[in-house]
Amino acid sequence: MKNTLVFVIIILLLGELKAQDRQFAQTYQSTNLARGFRDLEVWSTVRMGKEAFYRGIDERLEFEVGLNDRLQTSLYLNATHQSFATKGDSTGTITSVSDFSISNEWKLKLTDATTQMLGSAVYGELGISGTGLDLEAKLILDKRIDKHLIAFNIAGEWEWEQEVKGKVINGKVEQENKMKLMATPIEFNLGYMYNFRSSFGLGFEAKNQYEITTEKGLEHAALLLGPTLFFNSKDKEYKLILNFLPEITNLRKTDEQPNSLDLDEYEKYQFRLLLDFEF
Repeated sequence: MKNTLVFVIIILLLGELKAQDRQFAQTYQSTNLARGFRDLEVWSTVRMGKEAFYRGIDERLEFEVGLNDRLQTSLYLNATHQSFATKGDSTGTITSVSDFSISNEWKLKLTDATTQMLGSAVYGELGISGTGLDLEAKLILDKRIDKHLIAFNIAGEWEWEQEVKGKVINGKVEQENKMKLMATPIEFNLGYMYNFRSSFGLGFEAKNQYEITTEKGLEHAALLLGPTLFFNSKDKEYKLILNFLPEITNLRKTDEQPNSLDLDEYEKYQFRLLLDFEF
């Protein structure tokens, strides 16, 4: 009887460990997939509203696998499409630009959000596109108390772009290729969710963004805040997360951006839908 009870407890625990149990669209949690378990995440993000016409659509397809109870890795396929009009252009011209990239994520769980005082994890992601690369590092903190979930992230990103320059040497033009560090964005994320049931939760997410460039230093800063909805199917085969994240205020007003919203660097509205499938 005792062995049977232990076996049942282990099975239940494995069932809980199977899913990453992600409940936020913008903010990461410290929980990981258990060893050998996999899932597929589909991200769709729509960004709208700048000083001139702007619409951006981002798609990410993530394959995620648990390596052990503390470590997981993911592979992303990323596609971005932007359509925009140049500020001050009276011709009505709309330009469209698309970009594709791949990225690899690693997340290491340090402490557990349920059984310990504070859950924590470290995160790293390397992305490569046709014109550059970026490296993101993240510290993840979270805590789950009964039906309440709180998560906080600190993230830094380094963005390099390919720079090509021509030089005349002995009457011949030679090209010099090098990667140049363009910007180092810093981001703070806060998420809170109340779980009415294990399959349904409602909360909010806040994002504090800073854009730091190598040429001018701190150029942009803004606060974004909006609601997040979480839904888990009864059979737990898929999860749905929906987030609306409008810009609330411009935190760095300059002569170029004196308004209450910075609609040069950031968008007025952002919508994100995340679908998670376990297999």
